[in-house]
Amino acid sequence: MGRMQLFLLQFLEIVLVETFFLLGQSSSGELVAQFDIMAGNSSLINNQTLISAGSMFQLGFFSPVNNSATAYIGIWYYNHPPRENKVVWVANRDKSVDASMASLNLTSDGNLILFEEGTKVWSTGTSAELNSARLQLLDSGNLALTAGNSNRTVWQSFDHACDTILPGMKLGFDFRTNTPWQFVSWMSATDPSPGKYIVKMETYKVPDFLILSVKGSAKLGRTGPWNGQWLVDLPMLRNVLNLIYVSNQNETYYITEYQIRSPVLVRMVLDANGKRYLLIFDGREWNSFLSLPRDDCDNYNSCGNNSVCTKGYYSISCRCLEGFVEIGSVVGCKRKEPFRCSSNQFRKEPSVKVPDTENATSRGKISLEACNKLCLDDCSCVAYAVINGPYGCITWRGDLLDLRSFPDGGDDLYIRLQESSTSNRKELMLAIVVILVLLGIFLLCFVGVLVRKWRNRASTCRLQLQFPNMEKGSISALDVLPSYDLHTIKIATNDFSEENKLGEGGFGAVYKGQLDDGQKIAVKKLSRYSSQGPNEFLNELSVIAKLQHTNLVRLLGYCIEGDERIMILEYMENKSLDAFIYDKAKSSLLNWQRRFDIIIGIARGLLYLHQDSRLKVIHRDLKPSNILLDKDMNPKISDFGIARIFKGDQSEPYLWTHALVEEDIVWLKKKRADSDPAKVGMTGSKADKIMVADIAGVEVASTAGVEVASTAGVELPNTAEMELASTAEMELASTVEMELADTAEVEVGDFVVETAEISAGLSAAETVEVVRSIQHPRHVIDTEVYLTFCNCYTETERLISKPLAIERLCRN
Repeated sequence: MGRMQLFLLQFLEIVLVETFFLLGQSSSGELVAQFDIMAGNSSLINNQTLISAGSMFQLGFFSPVNNSATAYIGIWYYNHPPRENKVVWVANRDKSVDASMASLNLTSDGNLILFEEGTKVWSTGTSAELNSARLQLLDSGNLALTAGNSNRTVWQSFDHACDTILPGMKLGFDFRTNTPWQFVSWMSATDPSPGKYIVKMETYKVPDFLILSVKGSAKLGRTGPWNGQWLVDLPMLRNVLNLIYVSNQNETYYITEYQIRSPVLVRMVLDANGKRYLLIFDGREWNSFLSLPRDDCDNYNSCGNNSVCTKGYYSISCRCLEGFVEIGSVVGCKRKEPFRCSSNQFRKEPSVKVPDTENATSRGKISLEACNKLCLDDCSCVAYAVINGPYGCITWRGDLLDLRSFPDGGDDLYIRLQESSTSNRKELMLAIVVILVLLGIFLLCFVGVLVRKWRNRASTCRLQLQFPNMEKGSISALDVLPSYDLHTIKIATNDFSEENKLGEGGFGAVYKGQLDDGQKIAVKKLSRYSSQGPNEFLNELSVIAKLQHTNLVRLLGYCIEGDERIMILEYMENKSLDAFIYDKAKSSLLNWQRRFDIIIGIARGLLYLHQDSRLKVIHRDLKPSNILLDKDMNPKISDFGIARIFKGDQSEPYLWTHALVEEDIVWLKKKRADSDPAKVGMTGSKADKIMVADIAGVEVASTAGVEVASTAGVELPNTAEMELASTAEMELASTVEMELADTAEVEVGDFVVETAEISAGLSAAETVEVVRSIQHPRHVIDTEVYLTFCNCYTETERLISKPLAIERLCRN
């Protein structure tokens, strides 16, 4: 009874299997199995196929050439004819069969065998428990032979790849069976026999993907190690391909996973010419996502040893690493000097595919500094890098092979150099930096000069058009001054607001302003109805532009736009001298020492104008309102509107501003007919006479605090008239002296007043003799300046040459 039941079960199994293969017929006459499984003691013949459960792949006999009797057992994409190069695996690639006389059999002992007329052509070489083996085609494209109810896989096509890598395949090495997981190209597009090229993972201490030539095992290409996210040489795959790295005592491999909507419709193919393609099916056709090699830099060590390959626009370029020299376009480069272990300098080579790892060692996941120290401690270490992934710190010895640079991605490689190489490089870099800096400064200066010349020329042309009668010398003097546009001045002065107005006179108004850089300025805006005409305005500009002295107001620039004529001057916080000496409250701030310092400052400015400047300038309108005071009460002469450049040999009549003490005290007599013709005017050169005119009014006003009237155009008074002024000044001086409480200030005041009295009535030469006899405090004397102030600078030069005269002048 038991034997009968066993027989019936075996018979039923055979009937069911045969039914699977005989059920249905395709439209082409091909007999198709409707299931993905073959059981033991069953076979597959021509025109019969296995189809995966999800109708993704198909197993059966195929012929690469139309109307050919030669056939192979293979797997291809379902509904993609195998002749369109869609075959992903071939069993009998070493030997074809005649499909009409061949069959694929799964024996009862678990061995899958391909027979041709009873002769075994190919087999898996496996065995399993009796009646328990089965063969299944999976939707991944893997053909798996399992044993027993445990579903244990005893053989699978994924372990025996051909020219195609599918998702889930391994690339590495099985140490238990001593066999690699690799894929090998076809011999040709119509010949699936093993071809000339292999892609494999070399099991170095740092594994690397290589493409090899079967003949001679020459390296043809290399992707570089995996850095935990993508292959170093293929960063574009980071969003397409995932690699899982496994390494233990039994095996080391990478397994591929694709980040694509339909993963099984992605494949990597190695063609018969050694090219690699990543192909993706978009639902209608297969498209190439990546093709390798991309350029000559993808060819192994294309630039030779110790050199870096860089992809250019049209071709590649090769360069030696730092510290190396070229020895040949193929051989590469060698060190400039023999390598010595004492070298402790490194040069970073950024964004590269790290060298071939055949001579590399993984040191584990440590910091960059620790990796540097490990390399320094190892005399054979010539370079190191720290990359992500399982390797961490990697060190190299010997020559560095197959380096490539990337504009994006890659890793930083640190190359050990001889000290002389680094020092030479530092010197070279320093020289380059110095040259570039100097060149940059030169170019900036050159451009600045050109721009300034252009602006000055434009400004000069504009001035010549606006003022055709003005001398060219006066216009050219303005070239050194910056010209501002009216918009800038309006912003600086808040559109000439009343809050910013500092004062107003016959010439116009003065406004306080501030430039964009924070500098405070005084803006002198010439009124359209000003007594100072355009010629006087330009004259003042040209005069001040040529003068530079601490006691002269500094001109910062100008603006001439339309009818507007504006000067930009340095800002004087304490305004003009008359604001102090004519104001009882403010005049108390001027003690005699400070007044004396102001007088000395004015004298210094006049000395510069009359003697020390390039030009001999006569102010012709000096008065307290034209003396400005800075924040430290230092005086500065301003308002050169009617100033004139003077030549020493001139003796013709001139204009003069006379200082009037009080109208009821000083009366300028006009009776020249009653005067002695010999006494008309003062003796000495015209410059001496002009200095008397410039100083007299300011000194009297500064000492007496009496307002000065300006009478420009009055001829120089005779000596008798000056004596009248002298008498009045002495009376005022006695009044001033009574108001002084401090003895030291009395001394200073006496000295100033007495000198003013004398200088008002004497000639320059006579003043010198009298000043010698004046008693004055030593601490306030500035011999040359004060004598100049007393209208005798020509005589001063004579006095300074005589030490005895100076000693007498400064005695107590």
